[in-house]
Amino acid sequence: MAKRWINSMDVEVSPSGAPQFDIAGCTSFAGGTKTVPSAGTPQPLVATSTPCRFVWVGARVDNYGNPLNGYPCFIGDSGNQNIPVMPSNYEGLVIRIDDASKVYVRVVSGGNGVTYRIFA
Repeated sequence: MAKRWINSMDVEVSPSGAPQFDIAGCTSFAGGTKTVPSAGTPQPLVATSTPCRFVWVGARVDNYGNPLNGYPCFIGDSGNQNIPVMPSNYEGLVIRIDDASKVYVRVVSGGNGVTYRIFA
């Protein structure tokens, strides 16, 4: 049997080094739009603690898929927001985290923001 390289895969491991598998599905998901009013002032994605399994974050787009932001938004924690979400990134990114309120959004132009879904 020949081996073929397809892609790499991140695997979460326990403290003992055993692989951990997450096969349970999500029971709910909620979401919305987070618009940040002023540039350079990071805002939490949601105002209250929201336990979750992961969060999807993407660029705001209109009903035709056209970007609503003029500049990138940046995602991260309360101290550093350095993951860019480009204005045309409708595919977004998934962040595996236990609480959606730990995710922060920073914009370079007031009034820009992101759309999000919280999977719990």
